[in-house]
Amino acid sequence: MIAIISLLSLVIAIAIGFWKNINVGLIALAFSLILGYYVGGIPINTIISYWPLKLFFTTFGITLLFSIAKLNGTLEKISKFIIFQSRGRKILIPVIFYVLALVIASVGPGNISTSALLLPIGLAIAFQTGISILMVSSLIILGSIAGGLSPLAPNGIVALDLALSNGVGDLGFSIFLFNVLSMTLFSILIFIVLGGFKLHGDHVEISKPGKFNREQIITMIAVVLLVLWVIIGGVNVGFAAFAFSAILLILKAADQNESIQHVPWSTLLLICGTAVLISVISELGGVSLLTTFLASLMNQQTAVPIMAVLSGVMSIFSSAVGVVMPTLIPTTVSLSNELGMVVSPAVLTITIAVASHIVTMSPFSTMGALALASSPESVDKKKLFKNLFIMAFVSLLFIALFLGLMVAIGTLN
Repeated sequence: MIAIISLLSLVIAIAIGFWKNINVGLIALAFSLILGYYVGGIPINTIISYWPLKLFFTTFGITLLFSIAKLNGTLEKISKFIIFQSRGRKILIPVIFYVLALVIASVGPGNISTSALLLPIGLAIAFQTGISILMVSSLIILGSIAGGLSPLAPNGIVALDLALSNGVGDLGFSIFLFNVLSMTLFSILIFIVLGGFKLHGDHVEISKPGKFNREQIITMIAVVLLVLWVIIGGVNVGFAAFAFSAILLILKAADQNESIQHVPWSTLLLICGTAVLISVISELGGVSLLTTFLASLMNQQTAVPIMAVLSGVMSIFSSAVGVVMPTLIPTTVSLSNELGMVVSPAVLTITIAVASHIVTMSPFSTMGALALASSPESVDKKKLFKNLFIMAFVSLLFIALFLGLMVAIGTLN
């Protein structure tokens, strides 16, 4: 009974957060105390120890660094400089935005920060040039998602940490590569269906961006050195980011107080607070119960599509990084064992990570909401809301079929 109650507590926490527009992480912490200590008898200090300190440290460091890069205009200037390379050819503009979003998100800012940066620029250009608002917003979001599961980006860090801490193993670049492949193929499909090729031959005037200033040059050097230090030196990306943030602030590359204020504290609370509740639920047998239930629905052929649909539907109405991955990834090892190892924990983990992210163009998710908020005033917001919601479900169907096919032909195993 206590296992069922523990699972229901997560559902109730998400429902309250959605209904009252309160951070689910905060509600999760309150539930962790009530459920863990007063119902389950878990010592307070043990519950506190469930706070994912390494994850918090790493995510805080990387988001602080790119808060500085955003405040001093480095990310925006890089974006405009690269977009200028299209030389006004309209067919290249959506493609450049996709690639740009992928690259920027991959090196550290992650999907939400990248979308927040590029959507206002991209949708203004799309509106002025007559390019489909839905296509450009979708490609920017998908590009941001593609890069957002990089080992250097916050969501990628969360996915890899969950896989490692729950016995799945070190997946390295596996999640990132399958994610990029999935998002790119779906983006190509969107580009074709929404008339991307019809833009061939059309041109538009794009103004040349100004030169990079001192602060922006220093910031770009810091980001390049960060990537090299992490890849070659093997240093923790969060620690390296704190070091470079300190250097940039000493050199007056941005205002210290503003930089700290622009760290996504709400997201950090969501991720870490939910992680504490998930740990309490696991201790009380809730994760085991969920695993057994999922295994009863699956076999070798249906495991990946069912997990993809479950992850995607959950993510449409909640957070991929704060709720879906922390809830489902801990089930993958036991679930794989229940299924007789016909599908590996790694495959299930990749499925959860990719499927939970591809649907975040839903207007109920942060990315879709950003697209609505960033669209020009003259755009029909109700129509865009409806189209983004439809696109989220189309993406869910695509990813379930695509990952199922990858397993069937042995590419994902």
